[in-house]
Amino acid sequence: MTMTPGDLILRLLFVLQTGIGVLGNTFLLLTYTSTACTGQTPRPTHLILTNLAVANVFFLLFKGIPQIMFIWGVVHTLGNMGCKLVTYFHRMVRGLSLCTTGHLSSFQAIIISPRTGGWMKLKDAALKNVSFSCFLCWISNLLINLFVPVHVGALQHSHNATQIRNFGLCSSSKKHNTFYAVIYTILMTFPDAVFMGLMLGASVYMVLLLHRHRQRVRHIHTLSTSHRFSPEAKATQTILLLATTFIFFYFVNSIFMIYDSAFAKSQLWLYHVTTFLSACYPMVSPLILML
Repeated sequence: MTMTPGDLILRLLFVLQTGIGVLGNTFLLLTYTSTACTGQTPRPTHLILTNLAVANVFFLLFKGIPQIMFIWGVVHTLGNMGCKLVTYFHRMVRGLSLCTTGHLSSFQAIIISPRTGGWMKLKDAALKNVSFSCFLCWISNLLINLFVPVHVGALQHSHNATQIRNFGLCSSSKKHNTFYAVIYTILMTFPDAVFMGLMLGASVYMVLLLHRHRQRVRHIHTLSTSHRFSPEAKATQTILLLATTFIFFYFVNSIFMIYDSAFAKSQLWLYHVTTFLSACYPMVSPLILML
């Protein structure tokens, strides 16, 4: 089969995306691990960012590598069990990435909040329970996604396109049971809605606090260094950029996925677009943190 220039660009694009993302997140993991090995006390945000980097690496491996295999023509390799495992871990780490980013945003919002009585108690609780919160993100996503691979199996070709939906190397059967469809949709969208709401609320709150800080600094006529943001404020800006990037790619990807489910009939270009967009945040987030 002849390979067109478009096919070559697509293949190289996915290879670069996966490679850059895995290398960037691995670099962050090594950086945070080396800090802990030298005896330095890691910041609480470093633990959350380590959790995020692990989720990103797993996402790129379970989503990027099967996609690379598919676009390079390596099909019918996973089998039913392989498809179920890949689908399960892909959905699990996707939820883990969302949960961890929401956790990071809300944690930073609490840390930079005013040092009053109520906020101080909340800060103490947040600092003490960082590890437990990361653990909850893992456990909740491991349990929520247990039923996801039930109707997923190896790639199938059927004359009845309304019953089989292909996803690269795997496929899933469409169920016409309305009750099951409603329950499935609620279980899959409710955690996303909760953490997206948490992320949006924390981001708006941090923007307001930073704006208030900037307004106060403008009225201080001392040294020029007083007009610079503190390291805490700079860290907040970085986390805001991280959350904004996640929200942008999440909503754009969701639009394509809704269009695919409602109007399209398993169009190959749409599958490539949604796959590429879903892996953009795991690739970009370590670059934001490094730069």
